[in-house]
Amino acid sequence: MKKFFAVAMSALMAASMMTGCGSSAGSAAGTAQDTQAATTAAQTETSAAAKDSEATTAAETSAAGSAAAAVAGKTYKIAIDQAFAPFSIQQDDGSYKGIDVDMIQAIAEQEGFTVDIQPMDFSAIIPALVSGTIDGGLGCMSITDERKQTVDFSDPYYEDGLALVTKSDSSIAKLDDLNGKTVAVKEGTQGALWADDNKDKYSFTISTLPDSTSTAMAVKNGQADALLEDFPVISYQISIGEQEGLKVAVDAVNEKGGVGFSVNKGQNQELMAAFNEGLAAIKANGTYDKILASYEG
Repeated sequence: MKKFFAVAMSALMAASMMTGCGSSAGSAAGTAQDTQAATTAAQTETSAAAKDSEATTAAETSAAGSAAAAVAGKTYKIAIDQAFAPFSIQQDDGSYKGIDVDMIQAIAEQEGFTVDIQPMDFSAIIPALVSGTIDGGLGCMSITDERKQTVDFSDPYYEDGLALVTKSDSSIAKLDDLNGKTVAVKEGTQGALWADDNKDKYSFTISTLPDSTSTAMAVKNGQADALLEDFPVISYQISIGEQEGLKVAVDAVNEKGGVGFSVNKGQNQELMAAFNEGLAAIKANGTYDKILASYEG
C-alpha cells in the first residue's frame, strides 16, 4: 500500500512541476499536453500498483487459510481420555467438557470442521489412531521420542509434569521415601514409563491400572502407597474436592514437557495443519487463555 501511494504521488508531483514551468501560450499548450501525459502515466502506474497489492493480499489470504480450506466441512473423530479432569470431564447428560474438549471445539470452529468426540481409556488412543478408527487424539499426551515412532504430534499446546500423590496422612515426602512401597500408575502414560525407569533406583513396586480413577482408589484403599499423575490434573481434582483424602507429596518428579495433539504417523496431515493453524489463532485472539482460566483449580 505504501508503494502504491509513493508511485502515485511521484507521478502527480512531476505533472505539477511541468505546469509551473512556462508562461507563454505555446509553452502553456505544451505544458498542458505534458501534464495530461504525466497524469495518464500516474493513473496507469496507480492501477498497476493497486492490482499488485490486491494480488499480494489475495495470495497471503489464500496461504493463511490453506489449512482451513482442506478440512472445511469435514467431520473428524477425535479421542479424549474419558476420565481426566480438567482436560476431559463427563457431564450428567453424558457430554464432555474440559481443556482438551473446549480447545478442539474452538479450533474446529476456527478452521471450519466438525468434531466427533470419542471418549476412551488413554491407553487405547494410540492403538485406535494406528488402526484408523479415530482421526486424532488428545488426552494431555506428552510428546516423546518413543511415541513419535508411531504418531505425529502437533505444536505443543500445554506443558505438563508428573506429581507423586499420597494419602493426606502419609509420611512420604520425597522420592527416596518410596523404598519398599507400591506406586500405582495408569497404563500407557508417562507416569508408567517413569516408574519403570526408576523402580530400581528408588526400590519401589509398580501397580499398573487402566485409568486414573483406579489409581486414586488404590491409594485411598491402601492397595498402593502412592500414585503418579499429571500435576495439573491431580492438583485440580484435589482443589475441587474430587480426590478428597489425597495430597501432592512431590509436585515434580521429572522436568515439564510439552503435550500435543496426535495423528497416525504420516496420516491426516491436513487435520494436523489445521490444528496448528487453529491453535495459533485461538492463542492470538485470547480464546485459549479463557479456556485455561475457566479450569484453574
